[in-house]
Amino acid sequence: MEFGRSPILLQRHLGDDDRMVRVIADADTMIVEVTVSGRWDRRLHQATARILRGCLAAHPAAIIMDLRDLGDSSGASATLWPGVRQWGQRVQPSVPVVACLPTKAPWALRCRGGRQAVPTYASVPDARAALINGRTTPGQAQPRLRLAPDLAEVAQARRLVTEACACWQPSELQTRARLVISELVVNAIEHAATSVEVAVTRLPAGVHLAVYDGEPRLPHLHRRSGTEPGDITERGLGLRAVDHAATAWGALPTHTGKMVWATITCHETCVRRSQR
Repeated sequence: MEFGRSPILLQRHLGDDDRMVRVIADADTMIVEVTVSGRWDRRLHQATARILRGCLAAHPAAIIMDLRDLGDSSGASATLWPGVRQWGQRVQPSVPVVACLPTKAPWALRCRGGRQAVPTYASVPDARAALINGRTTPGQAQPRLRLAPDLAEVAQARRLVTEACACWQPSELQTRARLVISELVVNAIEHAATSVEVAVTRLPAGVHLAVYDGEPRLPHLHRRSGTEPGDITERGLGLRAVDHAATAWGALPTHTGKMVWATITCHETCVRRSQR
């Protein structure tokens, strides 16, 4: 499914006092919480759908939609939430989507019935506990590595990605994945100046890379006019190299800073070889 052009950079708060969407990812579980509050209207519908698609593009372990403060007397939003659950089922690997709903709102009852009913909970802690305890299965365990804020540590991140690619995917993936993880880690160390955590997850046709740091400001891609250089392995290209080499990439806020992620996928012929 399409999520729009990379990078997909999601701020912690989007909206105003009357309508708000808040996004936060948990660095330990990679469960993303999306809180939608205020009066429901067409603008909030469009913003919420776009943000949830962006969250799914990041391949989280699961998404919790907190709708307890949503004002929707007509029930106009009820058709969106089962649709989001369907979007999560189409992502590979699938992403569980659950909701926290107001207990007495008539529109909330419509989300609980039917074949595409969204699993619902009374609170975010209840939803998180259910996901972690396996009643709704979150994503698989990730090889992780914590690094000091020292550029010499970048080699360890490349080694982690190399080993993961050697086990999971054809060799042509390694060059792109190593380039991307190098640039993401360098960018985190230079701009955040905090400890960095790297996680690698296997995808059906590639790998998902995530770099966590303690700086809440999201990265900014300076697009330049003209044609990108053919050799994307040159140093100094920074996030433009990531934009060129990754299939998709973006960033999500976390409780302690941010996560910058990238997916690297194989070409079709490469995928067929890996499935033999």
